[in-house]
Amino acid sequence: MGPAATIEYFNLWRRIQQVQLSDVPDKISWKWTQSGKYSASSAYKALFLGSTTAPSWRPIWRCWAPTNAKFFLWLVSLDRCWSAERRARHGLPHDPHCKLCDQEFETMDHLLVQCVFSRITWHEILSWCRLPMPLPEANSSFFAWWSASLAASPASVRKGLNSLVALTAWSIWKHRNVALFDDLRPSTDALVHTIKEEARLWSRAGTLGLASIIPVT
Repeated sequence: MGPAATIEYFNLWRRIQQVQLSDVPDKISWKWTQSGKYSASSAYKALFLGSTTAPSWRPIWRCWAPTNAKFFLWLVSLDRCWSAERRARHGLPHDPHCKLCDQEFETMDHLLVQCVFSRITWHEILSWCRLPMPLPEANSSFFAWWSASLAASPASVRKGLNSLVALTAWSIWKHRNVALFDDLRPSTDALVHTIKEEARLWSRAGTLGLASIIPVT
């Protein structure tokens, strides 16, 4: 034997020194169940051992909204949207000021709920739907505010509220992008009008929960 084969032989020999043979027949045991028997459900659960769950997955993926809006919210929850804050962390060129208010450093929480422009938008939309929920404050976290608002709202309006939050946040982000890339002046009136029109279209497309909270006219 060559040197490599000899080393492999001695390693194997050391490993089997502790093996105790018996006359008991071998049996197959599934380690993911107490009984040792295989089940499809235990195999499925084993796939997720060691995984983590994003705390905001439920309102994002359980709401009725187009896939692009849900995917945007998912990126927000993972901090993967290219705000000024994220561009700064990656050493990329950026304008630090929020494109909507031109006052504060742009983060996703600032853009969606802390910015005075965004809070005016939320006030107009929530007032339009007459929803009994608190407005975001200047130091609010978007997902914390969203979760707290759902918990404080009647069960009958939660589906519609979820869709409305998704629509409004997605519209704020698109309005910011138009201001950034097309150099158009931000307008709360224009944004609120767009959100209302989109809400009516979403309700016609099948958003039953949203249809129940938006005004008829």
